Amino acid sequence: MTPAPLLQVHGLSKSYSRRSGLFRRVVQKALDHVSFSLEAGETIALVGEAGSGKSTLAKILAGVTQATSGEIRVDGQVMDEGNYQQRCKLIRMIFQDPNSSLNPSLRIGRILEAPLILNSRLSPLERKHKVIDTLRMVGLLPEHALFYPQMISAGQKQRVALARALILSPRIIVADEAFSVLDVSMRAQIVNLLLKLQKNLGLSYVIVANDLGLVRHMSDKVIIMHQGKVVETGPTEAVFSAPQQEITRRLIQSYEHEYRHAPEHRVAAD
Repeated sequence: MTPAPLLQVHGLSKSYSRRSGLFRRVVQKALDHVSFSLEAGETIALVGEAGSGKSTLAKILAGVTQATSGEIRVDGQVMDEGNYQQRCKLIRMIFQDPNSSLNPSLRIGRILEAPLILNSRLSPLERKHKVIDTLRMVGLLPEHALFYPQMISAGQKQRVALARALILSPRIIVADEAFSVLDVSMRAQIVNLLLKLQKNLGLSYVIVANDLGLVRHMSDKVIIMHQGKVVETGPTEAVFSAPQQEITRRLIQSYEHEYRHAPEHRVAAD
């Protein structure tokens, strides 16, 4: 009997209602019956134009936003809406901007300890050791636990954000444009760290990214989204080498044009 995928998403939809005029309300679909699966140790990338629904999907997976309908299963276990403790032990999220997601008034050690206080029965000493071990895992020093976020670099902040995602030993990490605020060098370091952690810990990743070079480097499968729907999906190399949909071809062409004209690419070419 073939084991079930680690993550199963079935018929996920999200609608927003807004007022139009004095008495009329308009329903807008951000996601429209999205389904896919993800194996243990695998990476899937969500790609699409602005407003395609990819970030909405990522936030629903992590429990930040509630779906209107549909089902999410991890290891065959249904993720109940509103059950934060259940969700955060299995799926954790890295947000786009660590400057806004890390509380500037708390030391890094306290930021990392908070999920342990809320979701574990570890003693204070055990929590301290867990924080230090996780800081080391992401390439930081134990002393960084005493720092405030504003005292460290952008790359180090993203490492702290990754440490906070890892602190509860989840099965799946969702990264919503987590690399876009970093320069090329820092981005490469974080991506290599993620790949190393995936190999060592067996993590699965769901990444939202507009950088198709990064998507091609990191992901095993890709989902192309347009207006809340999945329009194309498959192994990353197969989709990029022979795109079947016009929107996929347009995204690839747009990325190739931007890459050729990027300042760092011109410098490298020179």
